Amino acid sequence: MLGMRNVLDRNRSRFEIIAEILRKLREPAGKTNILSHCNMNSAQSGRYLDFMESVDLVRTDLIAEKVTYEKTEVGRDYLELYDKMVLLLDPSISAPPLI
Repeated sequence: MLGMRNVLDRNRSRFEIIAEILRKLREPAGKTNILSHCNMNSAQSGRYLDFMESVDLVRTDLIAEKVTYEKTEVGRDYLELYDKMVLLLDPSISAPPLI
C-alpha cells in the first residue's frame, strides 16, 4: 500500500503516520483498533488523534458508550494530497487503491 513501509526499515514521518491512521479510518474505528493497526502505543495514538481532531482531519462520535474516530472531508483531502506527493517523490511506488 502506498506510503506503508515496514516499520523495521526506517522511522516513519509524522505525515506518514497521519496517512496510515486516515487509511485505517475507511470506516469508524476505536482508539485501540487504530493503535494496533498503526503499531503505536496508547500515548502516541492519543497525541496523534488529539492533534488530528484539532485540525479537523478526524472527528469523534460516541456509539454505544464507545468513542470512535472517523475521517472528515479535510482528512480525505489530506490523504489524497499525501498520496500524490509520495508518487511525485518516488515514482517507483504504485498508485494507491481507490478509497
